[in-house]
Amino acid sequence: MRDLAKIVFMLSLVAVVYIYKDSITGFVYDNIIYRNSNKVLTYNEYYLNNDFLFVQNTDSKEVNNYQELLNILYTIINSGESNFTFYCKYDNCINDIKVLTEDENIVSNINNFVHPFNSFSTISIDIKQDKRIAIKLNKLYSDYQIMYIKAYIENFINNNINDSMQDKDKIKLFHDYIINNTEYDQNINTSENSAYNLVKSGKAICGGYSDIMAIYLNFLNIKNYKISSENHIWNLIYLDGKWLHLDMTWDDPVASDGNQYLLHNFFLIDTNELLNLDKVEHSFDYNIYMEAK
Repeated sequence: MRDLAKIVFMLSLVAVVYIYKDSITGFVYDNIIYRNSNKVLTYNEYYLNNDFLFVQNTDSKEVNNYQELLNILYTIINSGESNFTFYCKYDNCINDIKVLTEDENIVSNINNFVHPFNSFSTISIDIKQDKRIAIKLNKLYSDYQIMYIKAYIENFINNNINDSMQDKDKIKLFHDYIINNTEYDQNINTSENSAYNLVKSGKAICGGYSDIMAIYLNFLNIKNYKISSENHIWNLIYLDGKWLHLDMTWDDPVASDGNQYLLHNFFLIDTNELLNLDKVEHSFDYNIYMEAK
């Protein structure tokens, strides 16, 4: 009789486990496995409390749908963390992560919405068997490079900017200063395509131009992000209730006569004006950069 009672008990236990398997699994993840993961994000001084149509900051460290997956990736990058682990809770999450891993373009576009000092040069995504996702970021800018760039911009602000000026005038002064002191150099390699190389050597391509402008705008607390097309990147700026494009690269042309030119063709223009000037290099994804529609 005792053996029979044991068998009945075990069968009943198996039945209970089967019926409530999802709840039991969730409890194990939440209270045993996931409890030991890094669940608290810390935010450094370059964190931007900005939400956009494509991605928004989130306090949750559990992902229940694709939009929340994008949001947590954005929040991790935006926070300045180098390592972080979160938990996938919806069925297709692992597949979505794999798609994002294979299509680095999407994650790179998320990079455009954060402060350049928190942006990454490389990102790795490790999928654990228990549905944890471990993110590791290698930052684009070193501490020394950040210090160097900050000193450069602070010096410009102290010598040229005052509180009585309009934001548009503050932006124009910096736009002109950078172009007058920078040479577009298409021989720059990928590792030198940064704001640091621009201020250090006076040479840049589009990544350096757009990063230095984004850093400056963040110093002034002017909302902005970068837009990238297949082969180009520039700035989008929220000014006087409108989102406007600014492209210092194309305002600093390489002239066949060898002279240096300062243009304002791509200075704070709307999307229609931008595409009337160029529909090739400035063709961008409206599903990502929705503010520019």
